[in-house]
Amino acid sequence: MIDEIELVKLLKSRKISGEEIAKHFGTSRVAVWKKINKLKSLGYEILTDKDGYKIEKSPDKPLSAEILPDLNTKFLGKSYYYFEEINSTNTYAKSKDLPDGSVIFAEYQTQGKGRKGRSWISSKYKGLYFSIVLKPEIEVIHLSKFSLLFPYSIFKTLKSFINSDLKIKWPNDLYLNSKKLAGFLIESSIENNILTKLIVGVGININQDLQDFPEDINQIATSLKIEEGKEFSRKEIFLKILSNLEKDYLKFIKDKYLDVKEIEKNLLWLGENVSIYEDGKVVAAGVLKGLNSDGSLILSTKEGEEVIYVGDLSLRG
Repeated sequence: MIDEIELVKLLKSRKISGEEIAKHFGTSRVAVWKKINKLKSLGYEILTDKDGYKIEKSPDKPLSAEILPDLNTKFLGKSYYYFEEINSTNTYAKSKDLPDGSVIFAEYQTQGKGRKGRSWISSKYKGLYFSIVLKPEIEVIHLSKFSLLFPYSIFKTLKSFINSDLKIKWPNDLYLNSKKLAGFLIESSIENNILTKLIVGVGININQDLQDFPEDINQIATSLKIEEGKEFSRKEIFLKILSNLEKDYLKFIKDKYLDVKEIEKNLLWLGENVSIYEDGKVVAAGVLKGLNSDGSLILSTKEGEEVIYVGDLSLRG
């Protein structure tokens, strides 16, 4: 049996003959040839001659062999599942009993899920679409803060790669230059008032061009490439996201504290007139004043301050 991750590491380090590979893994030359062809099909550019094989260029895909050797985490992503295509990474995570910290990544989702049953468009090989399985074993009163924790952590990470105006749209989206860049879907399991499991779905537009978005959303959605005018390494961004997410998550689990006021500074439409929608109807309107310590939204209305726990936020007029 040839370990793909170990083989990729070998082929990156030096040119190595098929005979030496077969001996190293205790397998046949035919098995080596098949594995080399599989790597080529995944996008690896492999120099092949009479002296052997060597990887000359790796694909910009978050394959296991690309992510796991460079993953700087204690537990997040150590169980890693990569799919070229899947119905939904959140659906897969819910259907399996996966270890704490598992990460499921898909290049394309046929039924990508957003909040409130909406769909998420996942352009193949151009974005980061993944779900994380976490087992926090924490009191359920902290649940609402998770909808801010994950977007804020990724917000801080993406800020280190870009110059454009990145904001957090309550409750859990990221907007770049006033267009949607990333979305989050958090699903939970609760037992006896304890939050036993979180499935955190994340979709981030990285290298999409304008034509990659359907006509009905290409004026409201964007990508890092569109706004910054250059291609980005998905692998580099993904590795940094996982590392920073783990640090922020573990700190929150330990301290039970989230710096909501720091998040508040980076809110989209802070100080502007906004509306809150539920089922397509306006249920509240006023000036967006900020956040409470539990992550709820504060609106200044004609009747006074109103606290909002759920709903869709929109800019008025």
